[in-house]
Amino acid sequence: MDVITLESCHSTWVFEPNAMRFRRILKEIEVGDHAVATGWRPYFRLQLESDSEAFTVFLNPEGSRLIRSWRHTQDCQQCGGHVTAVLSLTELRNALSA
Repeated sequence: MDVITLESCHSTWVFEPNAMRFRRILKEIEVGDHAVATGWRPYFRLQLESDSEAFTVFLNPEGSRLIRSWRHTQDCQQCGGHVTAVLSLTELRNALSA
């Protein structure tokens, strides 16, 4: 499975370009022993900004429905650089299979 994984301040974003779908795994939120993840949602295009940490998920071809977020960094401008949890590969696989 080819995926693109992006870390934002509060979520791990997982994109499957071949299937044109994505989901988010929410950080530091668990039910039982499992991370909370959204269902798979279709998307039309993923745009990564070259001059910033921003990215945009276009939900329709017209670009009228979109989600904009930012990749979390060490000195993050969005959250003040607070440390956020990073999912291990095992946690990521478990969340995707749930």
